[in-house]
Amino acid sequence: MLGTRVFIGLCLIALLLGVLYLDEWFAPWYPLWLLLSALAMGAAAVEVAGLLAAAGCRPSMNSVLGGVLAIVAANWMPHLADFLNARAQPNLLAAEPPDPLAVLSWPLLTFVGVLMVSFVVQSIQFVKPGRTMVTIAGTLLVVAYIGLLGTFVVQMRWLEGPYHGLVPLIMLFATAKGADTGAYAVGRMVGKHKLWPSLSPNKTIEGAIGGMLFAVLFALLVTVTARDLLHLPALSGPESIGFGLLVGLAAQLGDLMESMIKRDSERKDASSAVPGFGGVLDILDSLLFAGPVGYAYWVAIGP
Repeated sequence: MLGTRVFIGLCLIALLLGVLYLDEWFAPWYPLWLLLSALAMGAAAVEVAGLLAAAGCRPSMNSVLGGVLAIVAANWMPHLADFLNARAQPNLLAAEPPDPLAVLSWPLLTFVGVLMVSFVVQSIQFVKPGRTMVTIAGTLLVVAYIGLLGTFVVQMRWLEGPYHGLVPLIMLFATAKGADTGAYAVGRMVGKHKLWPSLSPNKTIEGAIGGMLFAVLFALLVTVTARDLLHLPALSGPESIGFGLLVGLAAQLGDLMESMIKRDSERKDASSAVPGFGGVLDILDSLLFAGPVGYAYWVAIGP
């Protein structure tokens, strides 16, 4: 199990780095990042919808997929609009990139549209009382959980402009997954005291501490590599420690919240799509909570 987890984890890291490297040829369109985001978030949304269905709530699968994919596409719109506008007006080529807070309005407005459409779709399909509002609530929960929270991970790609956006994005992945790895490894080796047994009986306080230490270590490692070896803008040492602590905490909280969903659905894993991990959601869960924290941190004090 551990060997499979390590092997698949390394393969996923290689895939991510390969996509980010190759996509530099297509900046700021990033079609491979679009494809990867759509596939990962679409698969995770299907898994969440399945978990909610097992718990008695049956989201509309068509609305879930359509809503999540619409939000994924909306993340590209402000950047492509800015690029096309700059091409049409060459004197704007040196203008500042879109404001990192303003670009969030695109996926947010798309979510509002998904909400309205969900009501209309269910009104058309309405036959008898008892299920309609539950279906709408479940649908919007999945779209918000995967689509809106996932938006912050997607948008990390454009922070600091083309190429430099790799630093905050890779730092987010490294820190969140460092927290996962540290919590899993330390918990298996020395974990004794239960952290939150009602949600996840296998997670321990010792593992959580190990996760925080690994998160800080990985954040510092990315910072040193970016700043001292690649000479790219990066956080300072103290700022990196703060990033590691906050993002590491959020990542572990995200993992616990997914555990709550699975416990409520009486499932061990979201699916069996990824050997050694479970489902796609079991990989993304920590990133969904870490993304907003990491994005806000970088926008507030990033270089």
